[in-house]
Amino acid sequence: MKELSPVNDSLLRQRLTELDSIASWEPHILSGLERFIRTAGDYDLFRVNPVQYATATGLSEVEGIELFVHAAKVGLFEMQWLLTCAYCPQVAGSFRELDQVHPRFQCEFCNALNDVTLDDYIQVTFTVSNAVRDIVFRHPEMLSVEDYYLRYNFSKGFKPPHGMTHEQLVAALSRGFADIEADQQRSFEFDVTAGRFEVLDLSHKLLLVFFANGEPAEPQGTQVRLESGRFTVPDRPTGPREMVLGDGRFAFRQTADLSPGKHIIQIENRTSDRGRFWFLQYPYQFEPHLVEYEPFLSGRRLLLTPCFGELYKTQLVDERESLAVSDITYLFTDLKDSTPLYESVGDVNAYFLVRQHFDILNKIIRERSGIMVKTIGDAVMAGFERPQDAVLASIEMVEELSRFNQTASRPLGLKVGVHRGRAIAVRLNDRIDYFGQDVNIAARVQGLAGVNEVCLTEAVMEAPGVSDIVKGRPASRDYENLKGIGQKMEIYRIEISPA
Repeated sequence: MKELSPVNDSLLRQRLTELDSIASWEPHILSGLERFIRTAGDYDLFRVNPVQYATATGLSEVEGIELFVHAAKVGLFEMQWLLTCAYCPQVAGSFRELDQVHPRFQCEFCNALNDVTLDDYIQVTFTVSNAVRDIVFRHPEMLSVEDYYLRYNFSKGFKPPHGMTHEQLVAALSRGFADIEADQQRSFEFDVTAGRFEVLDLSHKLLLVFFANGEPAEPQGTQVRLESGRFTVPDRPTGPREMVLGDGRFAFRQTADLSPGKHIIQIENRTSDRGRFWFLQYPYQFEPHLVEYEPFLSGRRLLLTPCFGELYKTQLVDERESLAVSDITYLFTDLKDSTPLYESVGDVNAYFLVRQHFDILNKIIRERSGIMVKTIGDAVMAGFERPQDAVLASIEMVEELSRFNQTASRPLGLKVGVHRGRAIAVRLNDRIDYFGQDVNIAARVQGLAGVNEVCLTEAVMEAPGVSDIVKGRPASRDYENLKGIGQKMEIYRIEISPA
């Protein structure tokens, strides 16, 4: 696909120089990014998945994510938060900032009702800046109707069901595409089978669903009018219909019934602009299922990326909203008997020791791909995408603090707890914080730990790789009552020998 305009060489060089100055990059990383911007096709530069880019160019996932986060900050790319439907690959919304993302929406493509989570259905992508290089996907009205639906409106990395290819899936469901200009009409002949036959015009955010049931009938004709904000069907009554199909709940806004068989559908565009139509046939008893994707940068993972928090402090969840996180690992620490510490060495010296211990812990958290969410007195709350990273970090924290104690004026004793579960992400005091029962459990688990001890819940121990990490260390297992939780939980105590 042809680019609309050439690369702005001077601006590209200027922003690459700025990118080079703000972090230490291997030379091949920036040269590879420049080559990508100059030579990649328009679609490749549209909604770039940094995880896939990293895989294709031999970078680690962390390097790929940090590269694009920094590249967006200097204006080489635009960061976009994509809301994707859970039941089809439709991009339901594209936002430049996190605080514009709303957790509940209805998909315009399939009419599914969605409650999104930061880790499952919010993808963070990067599109080349139009000031650096303009691409045709910045101008969807210039795309063919097929590209408008299959490349502009559909998210990348969608895995079709049953091992099908994208082409096979489209061939199985699609009955054709058409552009109909303003004040024009066209007729289409279809062999409608039992199931759902749909007339879709996403340019006007309209979906008309025909439910085909019963015995095949003689050839029929149906007139459909595209009017301002709606379809009208003079030949048949239409109305909304709510249904549970497969894994999801659907609220079809406009439906009608017809008999299977040959149909001539005449569409008249009574609006002042072009209608972009896709005709689809879903077979009888077709059940939607949750969509699967190739690995991508989720909203959860981006929030747990340290450079994002440092560079984009203003990109926060709207304080009136919250976003669900379905799987995150929480690590809590605390110091043993910190109050006597202040009494024995004085406030200034004690605070200096505590600050040094924060620096040690924060360094380990970052090296293990986590983020320090907040400090609470002398305690730390951290978040990790993978339980094994949190467990490795907890062990290294105890070991590194024991090394620090060898030269410190007063030894510090660390207690650590780790738990995995759900939460909601909210805006609090101009930062992202996490709340929920599983966060409370993580804090209570930390309270069970002794000095130089890491307490893990069963949810953490069962995660891939964790049992191998703690193998060979003194450990015990018991059921513990957690204060304020109201249930006993299986807790694993791991003793960490001083380094």
